[in-house]
Amino acid sequence: MIWRKALSNKNSINLLQAELFPKQALLSLQRLMLAWGTFALIMLLAVVMSQYQLAKSSAELAIQQNTKTIQNNELTALEEKVRQNKPAHQLVKKLATIKLLMANKQALHKELTNPNTTYVAGFAKAMNDLSNMHSANISLQKVVIDHNEMMFSGMARTPEAVPAWLALFESSTVLSGKVFSHFSMQENDSNFTNFVVSTTSSEVNK
Repeated sequence: MIWRKALSNKNSINLLQAELFPKQALLSLQRLMLAWGTFALIMLLAVVMSQYQLAKSSAELAIQQNTKTIQNNELTALEEKVRQNKPAHQLVKKLATIKLLMANKQALHKELTNPNTTYVAGFAKAMNDLSNMHSANISLQKVVIDHNEMMFSGMARTPEAVPAWLALFESSTVLSGKVFSHFSMQENDSNFTNFVVSTTSSEVNK
């Protein structure tokens, strides 16, 4: 009687145990589509950033080329005036200054168009900072930026112009904080000062 009473109280028996349920697949179509969508979004963002950096570098290069053309025309006009007239002291001084600026712009242009030494983000920013900090007393002839190593060589009107120009590096986000442990200056036959500053001795000797 007790057995019948217990059986009558339990109207159903669960024969489907938890371990018999089908397991969820780790790689479902929904998850696969989500993964591919995320990957495509990341690649699209990378392409957009690359195009932005390339457009920025191209714009800076166009500005440099336009400035170079203007200064070339001015240099030609001044040289023609010097040939036609007796060279006044102020005119000769202005011509020398423009030649220094031209050498500086040509060095920047060479580095911007050299695919072997151009880094899209860091190098372009460094070149832009150097252009903004340009001095009439400094003419850069060679610029080497290789990761954390840097070397600048060129010509200065006076020895004092070099440290004054290096002090401007503190305003640059790329060049500030760099330690230029190797520094050399030498006066040339034109009474200008040739200089080389570098973060490593190997760069100075190149």
